[in-house]
Amino acid sequence: MPNATAGTGTLVLGIDAGSGLVEAVCATTEGDVIGRGRSGSANAMALPVAEVVDHLSSAAQQATATVDPRQIRQVVVGAAGVIRYSRGAAVGPLAQVWDSVGLTCPVRVVADAVTAFAAGTSQPRGSVLIAGVGAIAARIADGEMLERVDGNGWLVGDDGSGFWLGRQAVRAVFAALDHRGEPTLLTQAVLATLTGDEAVPTDPAEQVVVLRDSVYDGPPIALAGLAPLVPAAALAGDRVAQRIVDRAVALLVDSATSLTTNDPDEPLVLAGSLLSGGLIGREVQRRMALHHHADPILAGSCAGAAAWLAACGVRSDLDPAAHARLTATRVTSPSI
Repeated sequence: MPNATAGTGTLVLGIDAGSGLVEAVCATTEGDVIGRGRSGSANAMALPVAEVVDHLSSAAQQATATVDPRQIRQVVVGAAGVIRYSRGAAVGPLAQVWDSVGLTCPVRVVADAVTAFAAGTSQPRGSVLIAGVGAIAARIADGEMLERVDGNGWLVGDDGSGFWLGRQAVRAVFAALDHRGEPTLLTQAVLATLTGDEAVPTDPAEQVVVLRDSVYDGPPIALAGLAPLVPAAALAGDRVAQRIVDRAVALLVDSATSLTTNDPDEPLVLAGSLLSGGLIGREVQRRMALHHHADPILAGSCAGAAAWLAACGVRSDLDPAAHARLTATRVTSPSI
């Protein structure tokens, strides 16, 4: 039987059900992390519900391996596409997740924008811009999303996101190969990445076939894996890639500034792999600082933030230092 207390303090569980991966943090309300878990993507718009359920279960079970899950008082899950998680056919399978882990406490599912905002600040009200595989901007108040811009998924939205970058890279390569566009360093980089650097043909007509087959043989969301190639090519002096980077920055800034205030006392949080650093992140940070008249806050661990929100649901006298401890550990991902 796992240790029922695993240290001092009331136990809570936070889960970040992201498009890139699922991360779970089991912690005390004092901010002491007891266990962590990680698994694959929870993108309900790109994966079957059963696969999302498996990833959620795996991460939660890892995080609670050393405790009695019956002692956990509350769970908060931050999920992209929150409506998909809380309605319809997904309800039954998701309920099975909590049963499989052995949880008996309330489970609250919130938008990923809520946990991303909390990953940067313990203040109750402000704005957040997320750019990773997907992209969304939102205004947050008291643990609820009041307004949102984009976050509409890879098919019709997520402008400036990792998927958007990957798709633009592929389109630029097609244009270069059939002479609609100018030559670009992205051609070799994209083909080598998609084929695993094996037997990339030299004939442009054959390259078109290889590129098309590689793109359509995999899930659409896999194009997000090509995103790092774009800023890398831009830094190498490629004009095509630089134009894509410039457009991505403009789209992300437009999304954020369409709903954020210019009040420096209201926190603005930036979250997601594109905004944590790198060419795109630095420029978005610079432009948003000018708009906001204050430096934006870079988000920490979204799973830790979910645990913080769960703790807030259990106690009203939390130490602000607990927030810092829970959100300090960040998921390592490449900055692009």
